[in-house]
Amino acid sequence: MISVSEYSTEHESQWSQFVSESDTATIAHEIGWRDVIADSLGHKPMYLMATRGSEITGILPLFLVTTWWRARYVVSSPWIDYGGVCARDPESESLLLERACQITQQHKARFMELRSVDNSGAGNLEISEKKVTFLLELNRDPDKIWKGFDAKLRNQVRKADKSGLTTEYAGVEKLDLFYGVFSYNMRDLGTPVWGRDFFERILTRFNETAKLILVRKEDRVIAGGLVLAFKNRLYVPSASSYRSYLKYCPNHALYWRVIKDACEQGYAYFDFGRSTWDSPTFRFKKQWAPQPRQLRWQYYLNSVNEIPSINPNNPKYRLFIGTWRKLPLRIANLLGPRVIKNFP
Repeated sequence: MISVSEYSTEHESQWSQFVSESDTATIAHEIGWRDVIADSLGHKPMYLMATRGSEITGILPLFLVTTWWRARYVVSSPWIDYGGVCARDPESESLLLERACQITQQHKARFMELRSVDNSGAGNLEISEKKVTFLLELNRDPDKIWKGFDAKLRNQVRKADKSGLTTEYAGVEKLDLFYGVFSYNMRDLGTPVWGRDFFERILTRFNETAKLILVRKEDRVIAGGLVLAFKNRLYVPSASSYRSYLKYCPNHALYWRVIKDACEQGYAYFDFGRSTWDSPTFRFKKQWAPQPRQLRWQYYLNSVNEIPSINPNNPKYRLFIGTWRKLPLRIANLLGPRVIKNFP
């Protein structure tokens, strides 16, 4: 008989083993995110496990997000591109979803959002197809990947090289260099920035699978990214560059270095992460991996009538974005982490 219970720290090794053995687990299911997101963003973790006796048969990472205007959402998982139920059988999946809906009701949350890859086992949940991801299948020989790119993309990578851009990997000791670029660019985009401590916790908690990549023009760091590894995939969930240096193609230097190294290290895929259809990031990623892969996020609507759009890119926040771009960087960096946690 399968039962559902809340995760406790005594189950950490079992949870991790389940994730390592599951073919459908994503980076969002790693147990380390529980503390990173709770400690940095302040969201309450409510992780669920389905068990048969002492055996875990399914897991569901959940967070209760409470905004400053006292609205509540249940999300799996905030910040990360993926999430949702990971189960070995339909019964475990169904029971986990049932308990998650109950939790949404108990906490009077407006909705539950599961960042699922597909809609298998979704039951009566609403489905959103606004997000896609891009997966580049890799090869041990990076030259084969290079030859698959179109001429325009190859020329942009060559331009970065001819412009004298160099790349290097680093750890938490050079976080300030990455964060300086990242926070500046986020302010210019009109988007509140995550706190420096958030990235520090990621690099510390995942010290074997997380690192930074920096792009330099002479002695100045002009671009940077966070690189994460999970099983046979590499991710760059956060990357930025100074707009004044875009003519040198620093983002192309960054991504090609990571892709080339991923090939040589034997990774099977480079995951560009989620984008909204036809957004600027969508068009950038499509250069590298032409076929977008549809994500099907699942929603349980508890006290709302339609799937919400709770993110700073929502057109109704256009005035806010314009105002945020005008803030002094110091003020934007101070206020940003307090604001962005309302947009999981």
